[in-house]
Amino acid sequence: MKPNKLSHAVKGALAFTVLSSGFVSQAALAEDEAKVERIEVTGSRIQRAEFESASPIASFDASDIANSGVTSVDEFLKFIPATSGFQLGATTNNGNDGAKKIDLRGLDFNRTLVLINGKRSIGDVNDDGAVDLNQVPLSMVKRIDVLKDGASTIYGTDAIAGVINIVLYNDFEGVRVGASYGAGTEDWDAEQKTLSIMMGTASDKGSITVGIEYNSQKELKQGDRDWAHDALWPDPIKDADGNITGFKPVASGSSNSRTIRLTDEQIAEVVAKGGPKEANWIVDSATGEVRPFKAATDAYNYAPVNALITPNDRFQIALNGRYQVSDTMNAYVDAFYTQRESLQRLAPDASFGTGDGQWLWDNSNNPFGDASRNPYGVDFSAGSLEEAQTDPLKGIHINRRFTESGGRIFTQKANTYRILAGIDGEITDSLFFDVSFTHGYNEQLDNTKFYHRFDRWQTAVNEELCLADNDCAAAGVLNPFADFGTITPEQMTYLSASSLKDFSFGELRHFIATLSGEVEVDFGGGYVGWAAGFENRKEKGEFIPDEFSAAGLTTGGASDPQKGHFQVDEFYVETYLPLHEKLSIEAAVRYSDYENNKGQEFDSTNFKISLDWRPLDGLKVRGGYSTGFRAPNITEMNQSDSTDFPTVDFICSFADLRTDLTANQRTNCETDGFTGKLGFAWQPQYTTKAPEKLDPEESVTTTLGFVYTVPMEDNLVFSVDYWSIEIEDLIGETPYQFLFNSCMDSANYSASTCSAFKDGKPLAGQLPANATYSFGNVGELDVSGIDFELDYSTDLSVDFANKFGVRLSGTYNIERLEKWVELGFELDRVGKAYPFEVYPELKFTTSFRLSADDWDVNYDLRYIDETIDGLRPAETTDDNIADSVLYHDISFSYNLKAARFSLGVSNLLDEEAPRYHSGFNANTAPGTYDTIGRRLFASFSVDF
Repeated sequence: MKPNKLSHAVKGALAFTVLSSGFVSQAALAEDEAKVERIEVTGSRIQRAEFESASPIASFDASDIANSGVTSVDEFLKFIPATSGFQLGATTNNGNDGAKKIDLRGLDFNRTLVLINGKRSIGDVNDDGAVDLNQVPLSMVKRIDVLKDGASTIYGTDAIAGVINIVLYNDFEGVRVGASYGAGTEDWDAEQKTLSIMMGTASDKGSITVGIEYNSQKELKQGDRDWAHDALWPDPIKDADGNITGFKPVASGSSNSRTIRLTDEQIAEVVAKGGPKEANWIVDSATGEVRPFKAATDAYNYAPVNALITPNDRFQIALNGRYQVSDTMNAYVDAFYTQRESLQRLAPDASFGTGDGQWLWDNSNNPFGDASRNPYGVDFSAGSLEEAQTDPLKGIHINRRFTESGGRIFTQKANTYRILAGIDGEITDSLFFDVSFTHGYNEQLDNTKFYHRFDRWQTAVNEELCLADNDCAAAGVLNPFADFGTITPEQMTYLSASSLKDFSFGELRHFIATLSGEVEVDFGGGYVGWAAGFENRKEKGEFIPDEFSAAGLTTGGASDPQKGHFQVDEFYVETYLPLHEKLSIEAAVRYSDYENNKGQEFDSTNFKISLDWRPLDGLKVRGGYSTGFRAPNITEMNQSDSTDFPTVDFICSFADLRTDLTANQRTNCETDGFTGKLGFAWQPQYTTKAPEKLDPEESVTTTLGFVYTVPMEDNLVFSVDYWSIEIEDLIGETPYQFLFNSCMDSANYSASTCSAFKDGKPLAGQLPANATYSFGNVGELDVSGIDFELDYSTDLSVDFANKFGVRLSGTYNIERLEKWVELGFELDRVGKAYPFEVYPELKFTTSFRLSADDWDVNYDLRYIDETIDGLRPAETTDDNIADSVLYHDISFSYNLKAARFSLGVSNLLDEEAPRYHSGFNANTAPGTYDTIGRRLFASFSVDF
């Protein structure tokens, strides 16, 4: 490459990054211009001079990450405006396996492609296929590029929402030792510690950089924060006449306490004998008499023992090396290894869920086992388990919470490595090549403690069976109706599955060969750039469950073994056409040919075209249109029936107050449902059936915007971009809530969705019934919004400082429209909050920076707009709004020769996470909001 072209390439590509985000300093520009040899901008494989992408990119350098005080990549990215929905990390306890993942545009993890140094890494092969960001050693991160545009034509599948490209140091010289510490200031808890060392050397022939890092995150429990200590539920406020005038939050929890659940037929029998129409009962610990369940006093508060911040320990080593083999060829290697140990803590198990474990048919303490044991003279005894299961008047349902176990513990040990080796170079002055091969592997051992055994439950609570089992007889017959604390350690040991071990692994093999260059055909704007290449990618994975898990003998449900693989061959062509000095076009096309272990073959052809137009000095207009796709991942293709326990809004609760019910729903609630105060969250069992065939998702992305550099002495640049993504053949499951509401909205339960429920009835014992439905291509998803950026900086002529800067980055989300084609149902989720996901209309960050030669101060703001509870209307709860929140952060850094010291406070005003009714974990959405509170962090690094 000629020197003048190189200079223009560096200036053009890096200047574009600044125009797009304003997050790269002028010093970084000068440093990178001096060191980089050839530019390949994120979102393109063309290597040429005078290149600028027409796609919007936000770029963050190492100083941005350091100033935030975070210790992992996901903690930094979860607050950038382009993220929405649900961010998975250390703040997620229930539903996490220690992984850390990012959701761009609210399109879920598996539609965001994560690259490391511009190349793919091994994903979570046996889950959603997304990359676990635990892989990335933070001390080695030089820059993070967020491409906010569909990029399937450049990188292949999964890049529907955009691309996160994490660039690691590859040109460091010397030794850098670093350490950091952070903790919540309330009780100096949720501690984070990091130790790292980076070493590098270089010569005229090449360079090598090696980094080693240890990172430790300590646990924080919900009971350690007042706002998260109780599982809150709205309790009605009544006037003197008994009319409900409002609601107040009270400590509640789970109905899985010591709860007896009656069938519809049993409820009718109690009513016929003069008793109340109640589905849930309990044996009063004070009187010993059975009575209706009272949520305010009888619900189990599961919150305090749950983790609010989950522990996570990582040891990592990374290496980047490059060597000049000849004048025209270089060899390079990119490798890392991560060992992770993580833990989640849930409330104690209970005799609920799948299997026969929750039925009880023979226990002398059963208050409904004899007419003389209850005030209504009913007898629901059964002669056998089979009779209890088949006769709706025989046997009872008992949900006993095993508080004596101390809680369920989930631990993971994961190992991940990725080795990439390649060669690149020049064939001629205008023709370049790059060939690489990546091998990635991860494995994870999951260990679960204190689930109870279904196969021993019937024995433990049945006198005859227990006495016939020597181990059970030694422990003694268990009384499931007695108060908490009465189960002995011996009984708990007999009943528990002490350790369940599930093992999974995945492997990636990826070959890429690219030719790129420029053609000396001058249209008036410069040389034509192009790139063309071939990729072959193979992935395989296997999940091996514990024998108890495979047999479905615990409340963890049945986990079937899974094994699968696929391979894809891809061809791509990309070109850059400078039609005029003020007008250029980028175009690309990719053909992908898949085959998998299910015998399915499919192909996909996608294209992209984008425009860069500069009608005026300082004004750049950019836009693009592209198609994309997402191939079914290994888990989606090979899963068997899967069972989950989603949180559902029971629309019959306070049905007379709700204004959002249809006539059919109201009628069905009044006829068959529980229409009064439910008092606790309900989680039915929801099984999704394995798909017979899956088609790939297809998408269309449209962007249009501008970048304007204001002609003034100071630096002021701002940009606005409209974006739209439309997805067809969406792969997933139909939410239980949709099935339930749809079936309830039909006369005589005649809707097709009623087939999901046993006997076509959506209610069982007056509560939402268990359901089974298909997994597959379920519908369409359309999202759109507006991104805006502003960057201002100026030199100061004061004694104590020489620079001042302001930068603003935000996203206004217009819609997230889900179209469930089979149900004829549409839902726009923007501006709404759900049990896990939050979709704010507006999200922005603002940073003010004051600096001198040896110090800088940063004052940052992070804003998340208010959202309305997507499941619960205002008239039936005390809080159906997740309030807007504005976090204030401040940090100070000082350079002393070769050392750098930093001190900062995040969430300076100690803002609590906003509560809303449907917030599943800690009454909020920990994946969206700060849950530690005010946090102090400090770090230092020394270069030798």
